[in-house]
Amino acid sequence: MLKDVRYPLLEEARRSPTLLSDLAGLERYIAESYDARSFVELLQNADDAGAARFAVQRTGNFLLVANDGRPFTSEDFKSLCRSAASTKQRGTSIGYRGIGFKSVVGFAKTVYLFSGELEAMFSRELTAREIPEATRVPLVRVPHPIDPYQRSQITGALERLYQEGFRTVFAFTDLLASGIEAEFAAFDHTSLLFLRSIRQVELRSSVEEIVTARRESRETQTRALRLTSSRGTSNWVVIERDEVALAFIEDDTEVRRLEDSEAVVHAFLPTHEKTGLAIKINGDISTDPSRTRVILDERTASGIDRVAKLIIDVVHDSLGEGESPPRPDVIVALVPFSDPRIAILQRRSFRTDLFVAIQQSAGDQFKGLRFRPAWLNAVDFEELAGASEIRAVSREFDRAEEIFGFLRFLGAREATLQDLSSGLRTSTPTPSGAAEIVSHITKLHTTGQITPKEIAVEWPLWPVEEKPLPLEEARESTKPLDRSFVDMVSEKIGVVSELRRLISDIVDTSAASKMLPEPSVHESESTHPALPQPQQGSDMSAVPQRLSLKRWRSAEQQVLALLNLHGWEVEDVSRQNLGYDLEGTDPEGDEHFIEVKAIDHPGQSFILTSNEEAVARQKGGAYRLALVRQSGAYLEVAFIEDPANQLALTRQCRQWVWECSLYDFAPERYILE
Repeated sequence: MLKDVRYPLLEEARRSPTLLSDLAGLERYIAESYDARSFVELLQNADDAGAARFAVQRTGNFLLVANDGRPFTSEDFKSLCRSAASTKQRGTSIGYRGIGFKSVVGFAKTVYLFSGELEAMFSRELTAREIPEATRVPLVRVPHPIDPYQRSQITGALERLYQEGFRTVFAFTDLLASGIEAEFAAFDHTSLLFLRSIRQVELRSSVEEIVTARRESRETQTRALRLTSSRGTSNWVVIERDEVALAFIEDDTEVRRLEDSEAVVHAFLPTHEKTGLAIKINGDISTDPSRTRVILDERTASGIDRVAKLIIDVVHDSLGEGESPPRPDVIVALVPFSDPRIAILQRRSFRTDLFVAIQQSAGDQFKGLRFRPAWLNAVDFEELAGASEIRAVSREFDRAEEIFGFLRFLGAREATLQDLSSGLRTSTPTPSGAAEIVSHITKLHTTGQITPKEIAVEWPLWPVEEKPLPLEEARESTKPLDRSFVDMVSEKIGVVSELRRLISDIVDTSAASKMLPEPSVHESESTHPALPQPQQGSDMSAVPQRLSLKRWRSAEQQVLALLNLHGWEVEDVSRQNLGYDLEGTDPEGDEHFIEVKAIDHPGQSFILTSNEEAVARQKGGAYRLALVRQSGAYLEVAFIEDPANQLALTRQCRQWVWECSLYDFAPERYILE
């Protein structure tokens, strides 16, 4: 094989020494373009050869790079010697130019190749002797037989590598090999994410290092990867379709967002190009010779279109509209780092083209999708959306509001009163939901966006004795609307006179007067008994004192972490406007609803909104207050059960809120890190 490749190249060089000199300049340009990427180029070549293991080993003055892939064929060897003569086909292998190997000239003066029956070396000195007419010669062009003395210096190491199952070995010498070790030290382990075969990368030098990639198929075209090294372990989910792939990083079983600097485009190996989304993207993308910058040509455009279609498919699957369960964490990872509507107007790049392609791929698919409006809580929205038979985003997505901006970009919209109106004819909202809907209707009425004729009197929105009734039934009742309902509406619209005007315009003034008696301006009443004696033996007293609680977390996050560490199963629902911040179950399976209040010192007043106070009364003993105080290096948390009945709450006229300044603060103390 060596003779078959060597002699034609040697004769060619003798006939045209000027061409050989030009090739030396090209080789130097390639080496500079591929600066600090020689290691990954060798890794890529090993993966294309079907290798599962890749090793870098120092032996004396030699650096050996080995893999257990298939040995070189004659065509492989010719491609190695000739620039841009690779037989690889794009889309079937990572490399395709046949020039990546030339990058080794940046750190080695002599290269030896051992693969199957093939043994050859590359040396400028030997080539210059053969072609004295050339002013300069390339390193990797004309192969030569290996000097027996040099061969003897690494024979032992070679034999051991062969015994371990390695089949191809490159040896670099002349003391420049340390450069590739420096590359390994800075090696991005995520380079293994989109490789097809490599499962283990080993560095055998003064400091030994092993990077492993464990691949596991989860479902069709989806696989899980675990990358492990001395630097730690990272778990990934890779979704691949139509020769493109998306990689999501996982913590436990939930996807999290990558940092902007980590979210790069891979042309099988990582580039420096940002994806614009909190994920990694891989495909048959054109790059410059350095393989670090994306070129926006027709091939890249085709790859971007396929990536955009895959993203839309993943969004569909993650919404939970089919057989797959809802995955808010996956969609959160797809939310762009910057507003795509603005980014599209910026200088053209991979991410701007991707944003355009995503919007085009979405088409009309999401135009019928509705998400919760800010004026309605999640529970009532879910109930009314189901009753209205509209295509709605489920409650699970409320924990991440940034999802809604992304869905809006795809064509989804916030649900309107009109969208939910048919559901109001067959479904009764909660008292707090009724207050939110009436508040919204009142604002629309005040600003002239809705007429009284558009407000159906049969909608059960008017609570009397905590039961929302149609307007006519509430009008005929001998009792006025619930005070808590009126207070909640007043909080949201500012003044109760707007509510009075709404009822007057729908029915008449006398009905409004009957349903809404005038409150005393200075009304202040204590509606609950005095504070009881501190409870002994609280079920939270057994919480361990030494926990990993971070200073920067919000009060809600601190309590969430504390309860979950104690064996509860609690989630943050503070964005869902439910009248409490956390909900879940204790270790015994009992349901709890927890409102978190931060205080600066014991005895400081805290406020419950009318919505929170009403929900606390409805939930009774299942409702808790968590009073949180951060004092220096400590976090103090006190839990109060059933605050509606256990605390002295004073009704204050601040658009009606409920204030408390008399409570027992007997906290558990936790060290903050």
